[in-house]
Amino acid sequence: MTKTELWNNVQKSVGALLETSKTSKKFNEELLLLLEAQLAPKSGGSSINPPKLDEDGNIVEAWCRFHERYEHVNDMVLSNGKSKGYCRASISLWNKTQSNIKKLESRAVDAMTSGDFDKAQELAKEAKDLKDIFNKPEFYDYDRDWDNLSN
Repeated sequence: MTKTELWNNVQKSVGALLETSKTSKKFNEELLLLLEAQLAPKSGGSSINPPKLDEDGNIVEAWCRFHERYEHVNDMVLSNGKSKGYCRASISLWNKTQSNIKKLESRAVDAMTSGDFDKAQELAKEAKDLKDIFNKPEFYDYDRDWDNLSN
């Protein structure tokens, strides 16, 4: 079932329920408007940073949300001819960082279960520090030391 079909079913069900309720017509209309604003599928939006196209309509550069700049199409991750919004380098770093965070958290749990609470606290803090910065654009700076992800 598509989002539009689901929304149409919800609209019919809620509409039928409201017809049998003892609420005012104005309340029913406002409730349906509120539901539509919050739940109806959105379509046809335009990007703040649309891809740059050549004269044939092919993508030449696309916006990388991690680096916050345009990247050449060969460096971007594409699906069905559309940019996914990130370049290969940044998604690689994102995946490595996620893996590193999970390892740090696992090591923190191991340290805690073995009774080394100071080490556990240190590892948990390192994982938290990584979580706090790894979604910020400055984390994806090209000058970053890629082998030492916690710095």
